[in-house]
Amino acid sequence: MSRFANNFEMAEVERFWDALAGHEYEHANEKLNRVHTQRFREAIKLLPVEEDSRVLNVWSRVGDGVPFLRRAFGEFELVNAELSLQMLKASTKLNPREMHVQTSLHELPFAGSSFDAVMSLETLEHVPDPLLFLREVRRVLTPNGVLVMSLPPSAAEWTSTVNNILKFHHGEGPHRFLAPSEVKNMIAEAGLKLLEYRGTLFLPFGGMGVERLDGFIARLIGKGPLGQLGLRQFYVCKVAR
Repeated sequence: MSRFANNFEMAEVERFWDALAGHEYEHANEKLNRVHTQRFREAIKLLPVEEDSRVLNVWSRVGDGVPFLRRAFGEFELVNAELSLQMLKASTKLNPREMHVQTSLHELPFAGSSFDAVMSLETLEHVPDPLLFLREVRRVLTPNGVLVMSLPPSAAEWTSTVNNILKFHHGEGPHRFLAPSEVKNMIAEAGLKLLEYRGTLFLPFGGMGVERLDGFIARLIGKGPLGQLGLRQFYVCKVAR
């Protein structure tokens, strides 16, 4: 285990999400629709996907990101990888034509240099050893491959605490929200180069007017120091040379 390892185990993470798979997970996210789907809408703006691309969607949950990827990019090779077997089964029912693979988050069951892009949304904070995960992502990326990942910053831990009291959604389970400086250190140590970093989701509630205002705020301060106030951080990386 690396110096970034957390004090929870992979089996704990898997058990928590297995128990939520299916209707409970989907229903909770329906109530947070704009907040939940914002990750997918932002990610597709950053992913370099072509018709002949091979893309890994890791921590794919019930496959709710798949329709966004297909609408944006059409036909390409997509592999959905997930730790929770129950989440994977739910995704297979919702997306029967897609490829699904169960995986550990420390060892990805794929050959080296086999993906042109990796999409990993709200994953790193749930990995027992996040550096091991990033090293695996680097291993499976082609030399020109790109990683797009999102995660909440450590400053957003209050949202998890509030939710545990008021029960807005299913909760985070075993996790540790990471400071952007720590994530950037791990990216470099894993052999990846950070191409872009920005904060998003400054207003964690719904409505079209809210979405336009949130987008304006993100454009204004998302890439600067105040971007760290965003409740969802995006990191775009490539293999370091």
